Amino acid sequence: MEKNEDLGTRLENAGKRFFKKTKEFADTTKLSIKLKELDLDLDNLYQIAGKAAYFGEDTKEIFTQITDKLEQIEEVKVDIADAKGMKICGNCKAEMPKEAVACMKCGEKFE
Repeated sequence: MEKNEDLGTRLENAGKRFFKKTKEFADTTKLSIKLKELDLDLDNLYQIAGKAAYFGEDTKEIFTQITDKLEQIEEVKVDIADAKGMKICGNCKAEMPKEAVACMKCGEKFE
């Protein structure tokens, strides 16, 4: 009987790990699609800004939109890292495990 309980526990744990990985993959995929859409929006804004600058038009509003889009992109990158159990270094933007106390790329210490 003990063997069956052990097998049942192992199967249950395997199912939980599988569910967690599937959810992680789905969340990461959704966020990756959102990131791609934001990148396309940003490219479009760059084209609009270039055209406006070329024709001597005011670009202040477009530059504000570009800054906002860049901030949204950084937020989604952080969300993607979080969904994968990782974090992003604020200094060099490298991705590393959440448990890290300092960046493995640039050495920046985390709070």
